[in-house]
Amino acid sequence: MVGDSPPGGGYVSLESQPNSPGANASLARLREWLGAEPSPKLLEHIAKSADPELALVNLTRWLGVTSNPQALLLQMEVLDRVSEVLVGLFGASQHLADLLIQNPELAGIALDPNELRRPLKVSEVVSEGRAMAASAISYRHGLDRLRFLKQRWTLPIVVNDLAGEWPEESVWMALSDLAEALINLAGTVAWKEFAKATDLPDECPIMIVGFGKLGGRELNFSSDVDLVYATDDGLDESLSQQLTRFCEMFGRALSDRMGRGSLYRVDLRLRPYGNSGPLAPTMRAIENYYRLYAEQWEIQALIRSRVMIGSPALRERWAAMRTAVCFREQLSEVQLEAMLAMKTRIEERADTHDIKRGAGGIRDVEFLVQCLQLLHGHGKPNLQVEPTLTALRELEQLGYLSHAAAHGLTAGYTFLRQFEHRCQLVGDQQTHSVPSDNSTKHRIARLMGRPSWTELNRELDMHRRTIQSLYSSILHPTTQEGSARTRVAAKSSHNASTVLPWFDSFPESEAFYESLGENEGSLARVLQIANDAPRLISEFRQSIGLTEELMSGEVEEELNSTLTFSTSGSDRELARQFLVARTRLLANWTLMRFEGVERKLTELNKALLRTCLAKLDADFNVVGLGSFGNRSMGPESDFDLLFLVENPANQATSELKAQSLLGFMNSLRRSGAPVSVDLRLRPDGSKGMLVRSYDALRAYSNTGMDTWERFAMAQARVIQGDQAITSLIAEIVAAQPLSGEALQELLDMKDRIETERVHPSEARRHLKLGPGGLSDIEWLATLGSLRLQSIDPTQFTTDRIHLLADGGLLTSDEATALTSAYGYLIDLRFRSWLLGFDSDRLPESPEKLERLGYQIGMDEPQDFAKLHNHTIDAVRAIYISALERLKA
Repeated sequence: MVGDSPPGGGYVSLESQPNSPGANASLARLREWLGAEPSPKLLEHIAKSADPELALVNLTRWLGVTSNPQALLLQMEVLDRVSEVLVGLFGASQHLADLLIQNPELAGIALDPNELRRPLKVSEVVSEGRAMAASAISYRHGLDRLRFLKQRWTLPIVVNDLAGEWPEESVWMALSDLAEALINLAGTVAWKEFAKATDLPDECPIMIVGFGKLGGRELNFSSDVDLVYATDDGLDESLSQQLTRFCEMFGRALSDRMGRGSLYRVDLRLRPYGNSGPLAPTMRAIENYYRLYAEQWEIQALIRSRVMIGSPALRERWAAMRTAVCFREQLSEVQLEAMLAMKTRIEERADTHDIKRGAGGIRDVEFLVQCLQLLHGHGKPNLQVEPTLTALRELEQLGYLSHAAAHGLTAGYTFLRQFEHRCQLVGDQQTHSVPSDNSTKHRIARLMGRPSWTELNRELDMHRRTIQSLYSSILHPTTQEGSARTRVAAKSSHNASTVLPWFDSFPESEAFYESLGENEGSLARVLQIANDAPRLISEFRQSIGLTEELMSGEVEEELNSTLTFSTSGSDRELARQFLVARTRLLANWTLMRFEGVERKLTELNKALLRTCLAKLDADFNVVGLGSFGNRSMGPESDFDLLFLVENPANQATSELKAQSLLGFMNSLRRSGAPVSVDLRLRPDGSKGMLVRSYDALRAYSNTGMDTWERFAMAQARVIQGDQAITSLIAEIVAAQPLSGEALQELLDMKDRIETERVHPSEARRHLKLGPGGLSDIEWLATLGSLRLQSIDPTQFTTDRIHLLADGGLLTSDEATALTSAYGYLIDLRFRSWLLGFDSDRLPESPEKLERLGYQIGMDEPQDFAKLHNHTIDAVRAIYISALERLKA
């Protein structure tokens, strides 16, 4: 098969497969349109698609129905990233390819990056649909216009999903919002047709409620829409009958197939009394049903209900009913047991390949989350939400789930939903099963960015085991007596719900439990990570080797200060290398508590960046700014960068390489590496070129550089380049002495940043931008260095603090206090992040504050609060006093 790859990875050239008539004919047509060979980049995108032969044939079919295939091909070669995504779509799904081929006018959207990035808004889709329906010549034509509108908006959703540009949760929300808009539009079109020859009102009096994935804003590409209709109370019998007939007509409007297919398959079985119940019951009848007759599973389903269309009065009554029925003061043990029993019956009917209903599947996560919402949702509006992941985040925030448990459920649910999406995209079917044939498995593995089905299946098994373990330990907290797992659970105490899912996710987990039970040191290290750094557990779960290093104690060994990464292999392999090294570093710090973790993390990030530059042969010069420049990067810090080239003649080539670097770094992020590049500190910000020559930067310094930009350059550090760059930066920084006016301009800017980014109520909790936070120390160190004209890019912030003492701007006691506070605040940021808290803000929750305070030796929350307030007050006082000396 053309472009097929061997199971272990690596791609075979298209030209090496002469025995595929369809592919050869398609290549010939591309040559004919171009008058030359297709570019190597285009052929590479085809070869790397999920199904290269399908991608090539569909690309050619699409170009053949457009008015100017040559122009489109040339445009694709210029827009390399768009070309890659579009070719990937053609190789992903015949259904999606047919969508583009059927609608060649959508080429403008497919090749416009701005249009592809445009977020979907219900109001805008409704406005667009109303305009289209208004020009329709018949009822059927109006519905067909809506089917085209669905195709038009499905295209950018799919493109952003396959390209990894949107998080999976955003994809589900976009699909759900599109469905809501189309249901609204179809209702309007159908009601207008239905009401033509009657005296019915202009506005449809039916309320339409979405349940299930539609209600939770979690739709798949091939989902049914679960709907329930409701009417006002007290309608006369004739009107009730008419509204029932309308609901039947509306259902057909959504589900009848035409040339463009159907809008949505409709499922009405969740209405009161199911299939035997009235199609359009009154709101009073629905309220009575849920109050008196609804089974527990129906109450659970009501959690994910959301009104699509309806009057304000009916919407308010539905919301009040949902809250009263679902979030009672107490869920009885009988009710919980009824829910668990039904879930068990559903599981028994599902086979092991069912990723929705089977053990460790999608339904386990949704069921567990809904149970916890029913148990704890009373009086907590933030927990009464419809979406699963939103509820998971709130359950963690309120302390009903540990960070490790919430992260394991979130990661597993997201992975399974993405896998489900890919299976549905390939076949355009509402499937929830692992495919059985090897070619489909291989295709789905590529669509999910994995080199082989073996690796994808390993991840699938790991996530399902984790979900199954968490589901069991939270809802069925019993274990087999006498097993090694039980003994470890007993020794783990309150950390059992974190440790058990970790090791349950490994094949032959009992051997790990035996080792943990026999080796106290191994268990102690595991428990310390579970207690102090639960955010690392997801990476330990991904790597058995890293977990074995933790158990053996190797992770405590001194870290290699000159770490390098391999430039061979895929971007996913590089991302994995980086994640393992990063986890090892943070675990080492958690266990050993050495000084300078922020410096080591910065050096690790530098090693990754230099590997990326080498891999892409990007030989331009790179300067780190911000926290990258002063070597104080935290776990969530961006890579603030500036790209330079000495010879202006090389700028065009370097600009293309810089674009490739950004694309590659984005690819690493999509593969799981927490890297984000920020180039906004370059000359002219986001409007400027990515790469500047030395002369251009010097000229910009002389004519257009703002004071704050020069201040930012004072924290620059060369990542790749020579001494000439350091000299250039020093020249630029020194070109404008820190006058009183310039100092005030910078301080005004600092005040604006803090005012705009920090709410007054959380100012004293903000570790970076609050009064007495890291920003006060770093700004003071840099401002003082500018005043003393002693800027040295190799200095750390703490070095500069002591130089200010040498220069008379600080006393030695003040320098010591600032240095100590700086270490304390850096330490808190890392500890907070590792615990799963916000790394920039101290938590409000007393329980979380107590847990964080205990990490630094404070047994009582009030003692921790006293220490923190004393520290930031001392920093702020020194900052204000030193500024007065600077102004003098």
